[in-house]
Amino acid sequence: MAKWETKEKRMDDIVNAAVEIFLDKGYEGASMEAIAKRAQISKGGLYHHFGSKDEILYYANEKLNEPIYEYVRLAAENPDPVDGLRRYIRNYISYWLVHKKELTFFFLTMIKAISSPEMWKTYEDYYNNMIDFINTLYTKGISSGQFTEHNTQASAVTLMSALDGVLSYLVMNENIKLDAVIGYFEDKFISSVLIHKI
Repeated sequence: MAKWETKEKRMDDIVNAAVEIFLDKGYEGASMEAIAKRAQISKGGLYHHFGSKDEILYYANEKLNEPIYEYVRLAAENPDPVDGLRRYIRNYISYWLVHKKELTFFFLTMIKAISSPEMWKTYEDYYNNMIDFINTLYTKGISSGQFTEHNTQASAVTLMSALDGVLSYLVMNENIKLDAVIGYFEDKFISSVLIHKI
């Protein structure tokens, strides 16, 4: 096995172990020792990669969000902004619906971020970037004659807020119907500003 493969696997093992420990014990109850043991590495080996629980929490959150960043890239590169927005909404909701354990971890990191100015700044940057991305899709849709003129910033903020708001619903409701929820989002955030061709 190549050295980079070994390191990549080790980092994945640490992330998986950290997610399990944080969810099982909570942030305060989790320890570097417990994470190292679950990841089957020495405590010193864990400290070689991470200096603290905060660093692991932040890294794990970033790693688990990689698919979301890929959905953003695909939507931004889509030549049809309406289709890009539609696919982004579907991919975002579908991903978290299938990854409920990771979603619960995401909520845990949000709680920790509230008490950590450094971590909160990272979340603030993330949300600003996501809102800018969605705003750009709406703006492109207006320029291409697909969307009506409207306050794209307001649409971007409310869509981002609604997407994150529906995540808690995904955790609480086992009977959620994916197509129904996606339909609600498309109705409110796409169809409502779409110029319908006759």
